[in-house]
Amino acid sequence: MTRFPTRRLVIVLLCLLLAGCARSELLQALDERQANEVVAALLHHNIPAEKRLQGKAGFTVRVGAADLAEAIDLVQLKGLPSAPRMQIASLFPADAMVSTPLAERARLLSAIEQRLEESLTTLLGVKSARVHVSYDAGPTEGSLQQRRPPAMHVAAVLAHSRDMDQQVLLATAKRFLRNAFVDVAYDNVSVVLTPAAEPRSLAVTPADESTSVWTLLLVPLALLAVLAGGGWWLLRRGDPRATRMRDHLRRRRGAQVNADPA
Repeated sequence: MTRFPTRRLVIVLLCLLLAGCARSELLQALDERQANEVVAALLHHNIPAEKRLQGKAGFTVRVGAADLAEAIDLVQLKGLPSAPRMQIASLFPADAMVSTPLAERARLLSAIEQRLEESLTTLLGVKSARVHVSYDAGPTEGSLQQRRPPAMHVAAVLAHSRDMDQQVLLATAKRFLRNAFVDVAYDNVSVVLTPAAEPRSLAVTPADESTSVWTLLLVPLALLAVLAGGGWWLLRRGDPRATRMRDHLRRRRGAQVNADPA
């Protein structure tokens, strides 16, 4: 007589439960800023999401398999992920076969811009900062068309909190940028202030509580029904393990009845 493979039945049931919790890759090869933007947008719309670092391949954003279609529509609607921020230094790699004075100066100024941005964001009320230093792309020293290099200019864009005194912030930022360079005139420093965007209260679609409750109730009930059906089927087939389990339950029930006082 062929015995029903109970172990396989349990494995199949576990696989079905795990399949319901499986996650699918929504986006990959993202930097951390892009991954955070995508995850924040998905969570604001009640779509559970997670980011994972895949080594040099960057970050991957994963969502539930049931939410994949809605997540794709959402990121396309919001234009996510945003384009990665281009660094000037990436256009002049340090490991290039031929290194020119222009490339070396571009890498240096790009690094200076990043350091200045980090410093400006430490000022009170500054949410984000962007600094741009003028790049002289004209003929280099020693060339036939050598000319006097133009004066350096520095420009910055600061996003600040709305309760910040703009005049104080403007004077502080300009003084800081002027003193960060040796040969930059005060009039060649430009600072543009803009109020930072406040966090938006998105209209989050509330989860259907009745659906969630029924889902939580039906999954265990369905599992119990499958197990009960499997046990009944085993008893009909005369499986000795099911028979021993039935006899054991009967003995325990009889012992409980005999132990009860009359």
